[in-house]
Amino acid sequence: MDIRTILACAARPLTAPAERALAGLRVLMYHRITTLPHYDQLVVPPERFAQQLAVLTRRRRVVSLADGLRALRAGALREPLVAVTFDDGYLDNLEEAAPILQRHGVPATVFVTADFCDQRTVHPRYAHAATGGGQVHLNWQQLRRLADVPGFEIGSHTLSHPYLQRLSDEQARKEVQLSRDRIAQELGKPVRFFCYPSGDMGQRERELVAAAGYDAAVSVAPGRNRPGFDRWAIRRTEVTARDDERAFALKLDGAFDPMHALLHVRRQRRFARLSAGQRGGTRP
Repeated sequence: MDIRTILACAARPLTAPAERALAGLRVLMYHRITTLPHYDQLVVPPERFAQQLAVLTRRRRVVSLADGLRALRAGALREPLVAVTFDDGYLDNLEEAAPILQRHGVPATVFVTADFCDQRTVHPRYAHAATGGGQVHLNWQQLRRLADVPGFEIGSHTLSHPYLQRLSDEQARKEVQLSRDRIAQELGKPVRFFCYPSGDMGQRERELVAAAGYDAAVSVAPGRNRPGFDRWAIRRTEVTARDDERAFALKLDGAFDPMHALLHVRRQRRFARLSAGQRGGTRP
């Protein structure tokens, strides 16, 4: 076991009882489900993903993001709930993740970036793959196929995946509003949920999302969501390539939350420092 898992095992006797006694909605955050020849933290192999879903459906009641938030608004929960989300709109979400999710009866919300669907650009992390001629992200036709899969919902992840806090007011407004309009137009379906790229958000971004007409927005702040939750900064738990069955079960029990909370504070401080005086630029 690595040091992270050792610390999580030590925290579990405290977090696991709280997870059930103070039941809430835990939202899992995935990115890619595929196999690569090299290690990538954001890539979970299909075999491991299937194992994780087996653990998930055995240990928790799994709901859609919309149903989970609806249950929270209704008051205290009688049992912990879990929802599954994906960021960036990768092609493997359709080809690899969707069949596995369907086999396990697990719904999911996929947050897509409009420019990626245009095939105009890709997430900078995978620019090398696009240069080699490989398709990284879903195009609009493929996204429509995914949106028609029972249990799937499509949300917005902006137009171009920028660091929102570094943008001018007008640029940020367009990223939030026009992405919703574009995705809804392409799919012929409402777009209810928003996802802040890289979790970069402040009060202005929350207000822009609310003004654009979304129902709620997800962040990268760790932990579970409980009644009285902040609907413009829904907490999520990231699942990575390192999460074997033991680590995944620990995450469901909230055992990684204390560590993730410390890392999130560092992330927010870095965003605030970088965004100060830099509005007007976009993600490189």
